[in-house]
Amino acid sequence: MRRRLLLPLLLLLGPSLLSAEPIAPTDKAGPWAFRKPVRPDAPRVSDPHWVKNPIDAFVLARLDKAGLKPSAPAGRVALLRRVTYDLTGLPPTLQELDDFLTDDQPDAYARVVDRLLASPHFGERWAQHWLDVVRYAETNGYESDGERPYAWRYRDYVVKAFNDDKPYDCFLTEQLAGDLLAGEAARKGVAGADRPEATELIAAGFNRCGPVHETSGNVDAAMLRQELLTEMTNGVGAAFLGLTVGCCRCHDHKFDPLPQTDYYRLQAFFSAAQPKEIDLSTAAERAEYDRRQHEMEAKIAPLKKQVEDIEAPVRGRLSAAKKSKLETPYRDALASEADKRTPEQKKLAEQAGVLVKVAWDEIVDALPTAERARRAALREQIHALEAQRPAPPAQAWTLAENGSPLFSHVLKRGSLNQKGARVAPGFPRILDPDAKNPPDGAPALNRLDLARWLTRPDHPLTARVIVNRLWQYHFGRGLVATPDDFGAHGEAPTHPELLDWLAVELVEHGWSLKHLHRLMVMSGAYQQDSAAKDAAGKRIDPDNHLLWRMNRRRLDADGLRDGVLAVAGTLNPAVGGPMVRTPLEPEVYDLIFSEGEPDGLWPVTPDVRQHARRSLYLFTKRNLRLPLLEVFDQPDTLSPCPVRAVSTFAPQALVLLNGPFLQAQSKAFAARVLHEAGVDDAARVDRAYRLALCRPPRESERRAALDFLAGQTELLRARQPVGATDPVGPAAAAFADFCLAMLNRNEFVYVP
Repeated sequence: MRRRLLLPLLLLLGPSLLSAEPIAPTDKAGPWAFRKPVRPDAPRVSDPHWVKNPIDAFVLARLDKAGLKPSAPAGRVALLRRVTYDLTGLPPTLQELDDFLTDDQPDAYARVVDRLLASPHFGERWAQHWLDVVRYAETNGYESDGERPYAWRYRDYVVKAFNDDKPYDCFLTEQLAGDLLAGEAARKGVAGADRPEATELIAAGFNRCGPVHETSGNVDAAMLRQELLTEMTNGVGAAFLGLTVGCCRCHDHKFDPLPQTDYYRLQAFFSAAQPKEIDLSTAAERAEYDRRQHEMEAKIAPLKKQVEDIEAPVRGRLSAAKKSKLETPYRDALASEADKRTPEQKKLAEQAGVLVKVAWDEIVDALPTAERARRAALREQIHALEAQRPAPPAQAWTLAENGSPLFSHVLKRGSLNQKGARVAPGFPRILDPDAKNPPDGAPALNRLDLARWLTRPDHPLTARVIVNRLWQYHFGRGLVATPDDFGAHGEAPTHPELLDWLAVELVEHGWSLKHLHRLMVMSGAYQQDSAAKDAAGKRIDPDNHLLWRMNRRRLDADGLRDGVLAVAGTLNPAVGGPMVRTPLEPEVYDLIFSEGEPDGLWPVTPDVRQHARRSLYLFTKRNLRLPLLEVFDQPDTLSPCPVRAVSTFAPQALVLLNGPFLQAQSKAFAARVLHEAGVDDAARVDRAYRLALCRPPRESERRAALDFLAGQTELLRARQPVGATDPVGPAAAAFADFCLAMLNRNEFVYVP
């Protein structure tokens, strides 16, 4: 009772008293997540023959305890489709399907797994998962949403790291402190982005992935700086610690033993870090860029001059008309000499300038029809040339230390105007209770020290958090269902011994993530059928927390779009490179760019082959998502996304049936099938089924498809105007409609 009475008083006194000491846990070791993981022995189980690796022993032990049995193994087609999508984000090809179905060797599946882990598409798939967590985007967000032209190099760094199986401790260290690893000397004269120093500098872009307000005269610079430090601190908590450290910004954590002081000790690691773009190009590359830019400007300038000449008479006439309607004080203020205006006249003149400003649409509306068309043609030429500008010289979008002392102030209620005690960099004390502050005069801890502490083999959280993420993406639900909250308010692990076993396994195998991937997808638990056939399982564990079957999952937004491209045969498999802008639907254009002249504001990538790149490479704008991706729950990138939502609502069906992307790809899919299967309708139907669903149609499905094609062909032929010549033809158009229906099937959209 006395403690309850004291708490309101301590809250009023602020952080200097409330957070002066860490909150002592009732148990010296702390809750489960704050104790170092220890490898348990694999338990004894009822059916040792079902166990393919130690993962299965832990899963089966929990099933035995609940009185449940694992499901039968999945069929070969379902298993191949599942593991191919999981590891690469793409469906298997027909050749891969045939090779697996005809391979009767006992290690056939193991060789498929090894092939997929070695695929360059593996890194692309798993990079997307990581980019969700770190809220990666290529714009700043908020009102201006300015572009980040060099951010894509960080995305490519992540892809390469996963493909190369970069040890996770190295992956973490490079992202958290890559600029410190590179060192001041290595930053000078870097010749290219493929050098190790450049890799480390690019990796440190992790710290800048979050949204930021752009600097302007109306925004407090100190406030912007504090927001940046908050983003960096919260990013570490979400990505690596799996704790809601952001809850400590204004007060002690309400559920976990994390005092507010520890939040600002963690933030102090970043107190001298400044955003910086570091040149990675050679002098010759910069000179070539300048030369090409000069050539482009020389081509564009005459076109701009012609547009100005067209607009000038109309602009002048409209401006004069607006000035004539101004009230006398405004006209007098504009007529007076600028350097002799009184303070009141300066304000009036500024307001008058806004009132007489002529908007682009007013000019266009006032132009004669011929001049309007000529202006539009000139602007189209300008935008076409703008799209051909050379890519800027290579730069690392990174951090640099500014040399100032490393410290932070505890902010009362998180307010920058209420600074409390000054604190040095330090680790959360519940995770490092024996840590001591550096002696007086010793250098403060820096981000490299933070990275080394996070990657200690006995760290309670780092390995657990990342193996839980891998488990979640493979099985549909993490062993801890709240992957960004391992604290008291998060969910307890369903298989705590398995979580610890995996964490220790990761560390003891050199922090190799591919080793963990292989273990998980090779397990009997992963290879189970996903059909809920066991009545006891549905009654005792309806949510399948104990894994008595595999979870059936819908493709995420990226996997759905990429799968459609792959099946249609239009996918551009190129890996890496700058972001790609695809055409927007007109209604999206009108919605987003309604305040300015829309042409040129979304410069579509001129090479149409790039439009069929994987979704990972599409330009990621925080304030704009493509309708197909948004409607299937692509995250908004404003905050970390540890688990993508899976919603079901009407616009999804509308986008899949009527959206321009699916309409275009269904025609490409039909053209592919017509080219590969010939003129026989039955052969075409079989080919379409195998491409989309990795299986031939059942006899009833084949009959229904042939009946649909016959009826749809007749319907389209009847709708043709008399004497019309359709270059596609009713039969081909009907088959495109059939292909659209195939891409809308649940069996295509869901992975078994």
